[in-house]
Amino acid sequence: MFSVSTKHLLYVTALVTFQLRSEILQEYGNKMIDLSKRIIEVLVMTLGDGCDRKFCESEFSNCHGYFRVVNYSPPKDVEEREVEGLGMHTDMSCITIVYQDETGGLQMRSKEGEWLDIPPCEDLLVVNIGDLLQAWSNGRLRSSEHRVVLKRLVNRLSLAFFWCFEDEKVILAPDEVVEEGNQRIYKSFVCLDYLKFRESNEEGKFEKIGYTVKDFAGVTLQM
Repeated sequence: MFSVSTKHLLYVTALVTFQLRSEILQEYGNKMIDLSKRIIEVLVMTLGDGCDRKFCESEFSNCHGYFRVVNYSPPKDVEEREVEGLGMHTDMSCITIVYQDETGGLQMRSKEGEWLDIPPCEDLLVVNIGDLLQAWSNGRLRSSEHRVVLKRLVNRLSLAFFWCFEDEKVILAPDEVVEEGNQRIYKSFVCLDYLKFRESNEEGKFEKIGYTVKDFAGVTLQM
């Protein structure tokens, strides 16, 4: 016979729970990698006949992803009906895949500047196009401005998976993507240099839209 202290049992239970959660998150991340590759194929396909076959392997084969679990604390003041949990910004990724819990609060900004609610759904994943893909597509794929607004006095949980070019990638829209007769609206730049640019600007950190890829690499077109 042997005895196990309550403290030891709680520790083992917590450890097992942590390991199970880690395995689930790892599996989720692996699924997001597969899904990201497929989404990129579809998006690149829309840029022209055969673009997916020509560019998915040569341009996107070294992409990598990182996964973030975000917990938003509820508003402190019950009188405040809407509080920004995350201010208006664009993502620095190629694409971002987001799952939000039933609390909701994610909003996208239309071209006309109107904020649109993205209602949560158990079987729904939200895909944002990010700054890197906007630059690579010469602006044909638009990086979405979005924010999180907290409307309920409960914690909000979201899972965000960011699919990005490798740090050393030189980003320049291919001629076929620019299309004959059009001009490039972004100069070439190294991916890591843009990430440092966003991080180093006081108004341009991850949670602010103060500076975007247009400010970093945008070209003033000659009319």
